[in-house]
Amino acid sequence: MRALYSAASGMTAQQHRLDTIANNISNVSTTGFKKSRDAFQDLFYQQLATGGVQANTLQLGNGVRLAGIERDHGQGTVVATNDPLHVALQGDGFFVVETLEGEQMFTRDGQFTQDVDGMLVTQSGLRVGGDVQIPAGTTAIRIDYDGTIRASTSDGQEAVVGQLELATFVNPAGLLSRGGNLYGASPQSGEPTQVQAGTDVQVVQGFLEQSNVDVATELIDMIQAQRVYELNSKVVQAADESLQVAVNLRR
Repeated sequence: MRALYSAASGMTAQQHRLDTIANNISNVSTTGFKKSRDAFQDLFYQQLATGGVQANTLQLGNGVRLAGIERDHGQGTVVATNDPLHVALQGDGFFVVETLEGEQMFTRDGQFTQDVDGMLVTQSGLRVGGDVQIPAGTTAIRIDYDGTIRASTSDGQEAVVGQLELATFVNPAGLLSRGGNLYGASPQSGEPTQVQAGTDVQVVQGFLEQSNVDVATELIDMIQAQRVYELNSKVVQAADESLQVAVNLRR
């Protein structure tokens, strides 16, 4: 019976792994997406006494369980878009954005645009931290490596109109995914620390950071997960056949 339950736990674990791989592959074209990896742990062990004059205690495992899902915040490839409101981050850090309720959220997706009031917002309409407003009549926008935003008018005048707010975390892997390329702080990530761009992290105008998912690696992991699932299913079949033999002994 133990083999049956251990193999079943292995099948469940590989199903979780396939779910994670599927989510990674489905977001291969999502701007600023960070891939995830499953972390597994073996289950508790049962103590078996061998008996005899010198009794030894043996440990017999009971399968595997999903211990957590780790997010890899490694740098994705930066590609040019030539849109003056598109920005990418090189280095550790996140853009700060605000929800309609005033809650701070964090993202690596720099696909910014303007709303009807000229405010700098995300594609979903969330205001970018710093309350950057592009004046009417602006003919050119320049965003420096330190996140300073300058607007030029037709008469050649240039003025600073805002500063992009950036934040870092002690443990970015502990951030909570909120959907829409957004993350929220958690006790595991720690509180956000405001950071000044220009040295450890730079803002690059006219570029976007792509997903850090490696399709080839994901396909290899998917094939491996399928094979391990099949092997566990064969163990379930073998355990079931063994139980049938034991039941037939009474006939």
